[in-house]
Amino acid sequence: MAKICTNRPLNGEQINEYHKKGYVIIRNFFDREEIEPIRKACEADPSINGAQTTVNDKAGGYFKVTLWSELGDTLLGVMPRTARMIDAVETLLGGMECYHWHSKIVRKLTNDGQLHFHQDYATWYEDGCLFPYHVTCTIAIDKSDKGNGCVKMVPGSHNLGRIHRIRIGDTKDTHCPDPFRIEKALEKLGIDYCEMEPGDAMFFHSNTLHGSDPNRSDRPRTLMHCSYNAVFNEPIIREGQEHHLYRPLIKLPDCVIKEGKYSSIFDGHIFHEPEAEGKPGAGVFFRRVDSDVNYNN
Repeated sequence: MAKICTNRPLNGEQINEYHKKGYVIIRNFFDREEIEPIRKACEADPSINGAQTTVNDKAGGYFKVTLWSELGDTLLGVMPRTARMIDAVETLLGGMECYHWHSKIVRKLTNDGQLHFHQDYATWYEDGCLFPYHVTCTIAIDKSDKGNGCVKMVPGSHNLGRIHRIRIGDTKDTHCPDPFRIEKALEKLGIDYCEMEPGDAMFFHSNTLHGSDPNRSDRPRTLMHCSYNAVFNEPIIREGQEHHLYRPLIKLPDCVIKEGKYSSIFDGHIFHEPEAEGKPGAGVFFRRVDSDVNYNN
């Protein structure tokens, strides 16, 4: 059986930029016609099958996120398995085999809130991963710009290592690294506003500081985040991490989306249950425990 490979591999310049800045944007990684079905489905079903978790931004605002781990035959299950995605991630991981960690659709409607700077590995370490061997691919479903709260990256911040987190507010779910260190990192490294057109994709390291501002426009901002982990880095904690354990990733040809080889967009797709305080579910947004957080601050 012929090996499935992408016809859109990353080039040397893109790979070098990723390792230098902790992220890289690939323009037109997906064609508009490949992205449009997801955009239309979000418009037709804003609740995304009732699977959205409401995340408080700790500044009086909120935004909504839908999460899944299972990769079935829907478009949401097919897209993370395309050769262009898997080949790019494994290239950026230095050739290590990867598997699907989880994926999210993050929607910000008009006046929806911000997301403070954070590192994904801060919580994935707590999930039992010894190394920051994760790569996330963020795909723009809508136009994403400063006006509607595009992702902000701190270039080079993946070299900081894992920043210790402290408790801010009265809840134990947190993505708040030490504010003093964040302030100093921003002074030294600055902020990049990652504006993207539909179909653009951004790959970033799990230690790269990132966040976003509120949506101050009259347009939605919809992003799909597909995160991958190295097989070598499977969580050493098993209990409560069943959805993050290794499962073989069946790679699909890049042409499957344009050829319509998927069953639906949302219908029949297996989403995680919405999370809430006291009912953490998968524990991605509402943490079961944050043992490395200083709760005395």
